[in-house]
Amino acid sequence: MQNYKIFMKIIRFKTIFFVIIACFLISIVRAFCIELLSAKRYKQIYTNDVDPTVQVQGKRGLIFDSKGKILATNLFLYDLFIDPKYYLKNQKKIDNTKFLNFVDKVFNINIQDIIQENPKKQYINIGILPIKYYHYVKINIPLGFGLQKLQERYYPYENTVSHIIGFVDENGNGVIGVEKQYNMYLEGQKIFEKVYLTPYGNLNYTKIPQNGDNIHLTINETVQSYLHYLLKSTLKKHKAKMAMGIVMKPDGAILAMDDVPGYNDNKYYDYTNYSRIKDMPINFLFEPGSVFKIVTMSSALNSGIFNGHETLWCDNGYWPVFGHVIEDVEDNKHLRFDQVFAYSSNVCSAKIALKENKKIFYKYLWRFGFGKKTGIDLPGEESGIVKDYVNLRPFDLATMAFGQGISVTQIQLARAYCAIANGGYLITPHVLNYISKNHKIIYKYKEHFVKILKPQTVKKVKHILADVVKYGTGIYAQLKNYSIGGKTGTAQVANGHGGYSKKKYIGSFVAIFPLNKPRFVILITVVDPKGVNYGGVVAAPYVAKMASFLAAYYKIPGNNTINNNIKKIAWGQ
Repeated sequence: MQNYKIFMKIIRFKTIFFVIIACFLISIVRAFCIELLSAKRYKQIYTNDVDPTVQVQGKRGLIFDSKGKILATNLFLYDLFIDPKYYLKNQKKIDNTKFLNFVDKVFNINIQDIIQENPKKQYINIGILPIKYYHYVKINIPLGFGLQKLQERYYPYENTVSHIIGFVDENGNGVIGVEKQYNMYLEGQKIFEKVYLTPYGNLNYTKIPQNGDNIHLTINETVQSYLHYLLKSTLKKHKAKMAMGIVMKPDGAILAMDDVPGYNDNKYYDYTNYSRIKDMPINFLFEPGSVFKIVTMSSALNSGIFNGHETLWCDNGYWPVFGHVIEDVEDNKHLRFDQVFAYSSNVCSAKIALKENKKIFYKYLWRFGFGKKTGIDLPGEESGIVKDYVNLRPFDLATMAFGQGISVTQIQLARAYCAIANGGYLITPHVLNYISKNHKIIYKYKEHFVKILKPQTVKKVKHILADVVKYGTGIYAQLKNYSIGGKTGTAQVANGHGGYSKKKYIGSFVAIFPLNKPRFVILITVVDPKGVNYGGVVAAPYVAKMASFLAAYYKIPGNNTINNNIKKIAWGQ
């Protein structure tokens, strides 16, 4: 009897177990059939509206700074749409009033009116669904409504890095900046693939395209943000039209590059003035003024025409020559070769260039890369304007010696000073560090070096740049416990009628820091400042702030034996 009871319990347990399993399998089969039949029904409905073969593209690659911060990424949005024809066929099966009211409120429309007015349409776009409502819609979406996944580019740092990063158009193609330069790596794989539609209108693919590669830059977002802040500060204080700056390593790697006022690359379409979008440090041409004397002093020393110990007569800062007059800010009399550049004498700089002759001067002008593009890996670079060598007049050579009558870009100037910082080599500026795919490096940027100066020339020029800051026109760039060398520049702006404006100037200061063991070249240029316009005033103090910031950020040890004794006045070019 006892065995019989146990036997019956086992029979009942097995029966219940098999019933549960059977119900579960029936549910799965039924769901599969519904999915399959609904999908087939959707394929038939969309035959005239959706090509079963469409172009599918992988995700666009990300852009990172040198520390791994994301500078450009992708946001995934969802487009809500409706098939009124299919919706009306199924609306009686369930009450969708709550969902329809939700759509009305979110999109500020009357969806029921739209459905009634277009009962035979098979596709009506409603709009981009705010991401916070995604889960609600995904759970409650009725038959006849659908979600299409969209990809949108997003730039977390907005104005700060916009000129370097650039932006993409509505089709996801790079327009300017890194987005354009490396578009072929960033863009995801494009394939033509057959698709099918789920019962809720979502597109599914039989194959998934490869995503784009990731770009890793030399840019340091922290340094970039501080440069952006400094440029805005001098722009505001001196009521200037524009300010631009570069921080780069002597090997050509750019840590920061910016110009203000800039633009927000998330809202590039709001800027009708295209100059706000241009990358001015590589695009804006200007006469550099005395910062260009780096060519004059280097060519004079490297060619052997001057040894650096000569004394020159400065004509009291007023020199009538070739039917024109060249003037200095100060009425200098006799100056040593190094003092010519420390006090930024135009008169003596012109005399040095004329003694060199145009053949030697142009030889070094070209060696430093002026008159041609630097080759920086960003689109839109200008090559500058250098007067024709054959037809060059003596007075043209005299004025080029102090940076007038020649047009350059900021990146060309920074590159020239890198040649002093790195021991005499011309480099190629670059923002790319490496390209990665699936966490593996597939391409690493290779630096390019060309020897242009002798070591002894570099040593003498660095000594002169130190004097500029120690007692010359760059005293406002002095730093306690750190060696720094640089050059000021103040140039008149051409008036477009063969002469120069008496009211508009461009002030610059470029520095090598630390001068004893160079790690950075820093250049700031201020366009059309109001009031005092000398580069030693509108740019040098901000270069000093950047150098101080870099010393703290990179933990560069100072030297307490260096005491520059900052002066109370600033003057000169």
